[in-house]
Amino acid sequence: MKLGAYLKNKREQSGITLKEMQEKSGIRKEIIRLIESDDLGALPEPAHAPFLLQQYTRAVGLDSNAIMERYADALPDDNLNERKRHQSQNEDYQYFKKVLISFLVLVGVLFVGWMVLLQVGAQTDLFEKKPIYSVKEDLIVQPDESETASSEPAEQTVEAPTEEPTEAPATDYSYSGSEGSTFYYDLHVVEPLVISLAGEDTSWVTLTDDAGNTYAYENLTEGEFEISPEASIVYLTLGDSTGFNVRIDGEPLENPEAGSAVTVYYEFNLVKEE
Repeated sequence: MKLGAYLKNKREQSGITLKEMQEKSGIRKEIIRLIESDDLGALPEPAHAPFLLQQYTRAVGLDSNAIMERYADALPDDNLNERKRHQSQNEDYQYFKKVLISFLVLVGVLFVGWMVLLQVGAQTDLFEKKPIYSVKEDLIVQPDESETASSEPAEQTVEAPTEEPTEAPATDYSYSGSEGSTFYYDLHVVEPLVISLAGEDTSWVTLTDDAGNTYAYENLTEGEFEISPEASIVYLTLGDSTGFNVRIDGEPLENPEAGSAVTVYYEFNLVKEE
């Protein structure tokens, strides 16, 4: 009788179920079935077969040493497993060896090809640097010294005087009246229009136009603002005008009726010049 059938017969004669056998031996049911079917080679670790048989025989009250001596031929061959492992390692080594040899052969072929290319290039001037333009020596004619000495001096060209650029006309303005602290001006604009502010002390300044643009809305001592070409009217407010100067395209703005007013309002009507 084979080992597995013998152990299964002893277990059933002892009235031990698979579940009870698992609890008593500590061996899982699927492992017990492999042992009882004589499929020890299918164990997760065939080398553990002696230990599992020892646990099994103790659970059913058998002499484990006697069982293993009697069925020694049924146990997995450790040497066979070792040979399989060495065989697998050897196959991996052979594969790596083939890959390494192939790589070295490829490097060798590329090196030989490069050497051949260098040799051919040296013999055929393949890699010789050549000038982009080649001029034959016989085409370069040196002037005769006697001819140059007797030749008349070349006429000197008189450069026409360069005309100085004319400055672009600045914006012209005219005072058109006042209403309280509001002063009105007509500006004949040559775009771009630039309004400059400079004061001795800080003043609250607002500078806006009728196109919805706000150029200044803050306390400042100076500033230069380019007005949008879409604007038709520009509004300027100076909170402290007594020490502030206003310039239109660099020209100071004269206010004949400013008097001693501290806060003044300017309204510039822009007349666009074509």
